[in-house]
Amino acid sequence: MKFTDTYKFLSNFYNSPISYQKEVYPTAEHLYQALKTKNKVLRKQIRLSQTPGKAKRMGQRVHLREDWEKIKNKIMYMVVLSKFLQNHTLEKALLRTGETILIEDNYWHDNYWGNCLCPKCKQIKGENQLGKILMKVRKTIK
Repeated sequence: MKFTDTYKFLSNFYNSPISYQKEVYPTAEHLYQALKTKNKVLRKQIRLSQTPGKAKRMGQRVHLREDWEKIKNKIMYMVVLSKFLQNHTLEKALLRTGETILIEDNYWHDNYWGNCLCPKCKQIKGENQLGKILMKVRKTIK
């Protein structure tokens, strides 16, 4: 499923402010990208990015913290859990998905967090890490 229309709220780009260490991030994407670096100035710049897309592009250019590959899934879990625990409307919407298998179908070649359906990638089974984290969060909240 694409995280659009009815399921748009599942996207990390969805407008859902998250409070983290006394700062408010406009979306889960802003927070996730900011946590890629330990540089407080860069974190602030990412937090203040006008759009989640801009935050993502900034996060792709930062010097990654040395432990990033080991902790990125744990960080994503914490970000997604915070998103839903801090917004009860979204929390209820996530619970309404029941036992639906959540797969972030996309066309931007992301086979780690989701499953790309473009002609180039359609033969590759995506890892769907974001979908797995969303289902884990749903189970935790339940």
